[in-house]
Amino acid sequence: MGVERLLGLLRGRKVNFHLVGGSTSLVEPSLYPFRTGEVPVLFDRVDGQGEALDGYSSGLRSIVRPGVGDLWFKAKAIGIPSGSSRPMCADGNIYTYYLSEAYIGTGRLIWGFSTVDEAENEISRMVEARELGLPSAKPVGLGHYSNVRVLDYRDRVELFKMLGSTPRESLLERFRGSSRPVEAACVFTAQPTDVRADEILYGFLHPLVHEVLDPRDCRDFLGWLGSCCGLNLRMHHDAGILHGTIPKYGGFMTNSHTANHLVDEEGTYTTDYHMAYRSGDRDLKRVEAFFLASLMNPLPRAEEAAGEVFRQDRPLLFELPVENDFPLSYEKYQDPFFRPKGQCEKFTEAFVDGVAYGYNRRKVRHVEAKLRRETLLKVAACKKELFRLLGFPEGMERSAEHVAKRLAGHSFTDGELRESLGRIEEELG
Repeated sequence: MGVERLLGLLRGRKVNFHLVGGSTSLVEPSLYPFRTGEVPVLFDRVDGQGEALDGYSSGLRSIVRPGVGDLWFKAKAIGIPSGSSRPMCADGNIYTYYLSEAYIGTGRLIWGFSTVDEAENEISRMVEARELGLPSAKPVGLGHYSNVRVLDYRDRVELFKMLGSTPRESLLERFRGSSRPVEAACVFTAQPTDVRADEILYGFLHPLVHEVLDPRDCRDFLGWLGSCCGLNLRMHHDAGILHGTIPKYGGFMTNSHTANHLVDEEGTYTTDYHMAYRSGDRDLKRVEAFFLASLMNPLPRAEEAAGEVFRQDRPLLFELPVENDFPLSYEKYQDPFFRPKGQCEKFTEAFVDGVAYGYNRRKVRHVEAKLRRETLLKVAACKKELFRLLGFPEGMERSAEHVAKRLAGHSFTDGELRESLGRIEEELG
């Protein structure tokens, strides 16, 4: 089973990117697949010139593609793959936006890209993690853009309000007349896979997953997956590193969640270190473990299950707004006891208990390699079909709340489910 096949099922079509002039600061030059004077970028090329390359999307501003040997090359913070906020390329410049109150990190954000300080901090934390023997992606280095210009906005709400009312031609003229230069950067890594734990969890929500996999095997696999994630986080905590949880406005902003753990048949790997920092705070470590078990986890009632196993009231989560004027903070759930009802909630219990097992006992639950390999492939096919049934875009990422709402308000006919099962079987050959 190859990573390419899994990513094809989970992400769908590849996206195009281009190479532009820039500079690089490389930790592992042999793992950088382009000329050192070129850096990748995701943008809307107004002049229509230049050869396009392709890769799979990875989050909202990154791509991955086959790298050296069995590794996958990831370029992070290189723009936006689609949508109205995608950076534009014209006049030899890359045009994007600068948010001064972005409710993330320092509060200042170059839309689609990193600041040089952010990129340098992420690479340094990854180098540290590798030196400590922690399971993580391998740092390759930084890319520097020399021709980025921005328009200034307060936050995402103001930005998208402007984009919704401004024609493309007028926007380009505004860039030409009012933008200012900034120094922007991106981050390069090499990793054995780019399949994320949260993507795999969606497959267990397909109504007929029990006809593709034995439910007992599903629970065993989920216990293994959860324990791998839990152990990885504990190894970071034992080394004095928080993956990235910051108290903010009475809640927490966190980078500890299932979308930041990569998985293959061998185990899991921690990724995305832009918020990582050194700390011995025991309370924050426990909060990170809770968020890992519950955040970005599409399985039902994951927060309640995590609250019970970690004896943790639900922390207030500080979210990034898109249409709202201020980030949302959830209230604590009222029932502290989780008792699974139905198959999907038993899957939730298996995964969350696995996280606790790996975190608390510092070891991984055993599952045969063949079962791990077969389950990854089959649930990836189930995830693809689930999104088709629900009418979501192919390869949509980080959509736990949207999936939960659509599932709660949707019923499927026997014919729809049988056709879906047939497509899964055909996909698996």
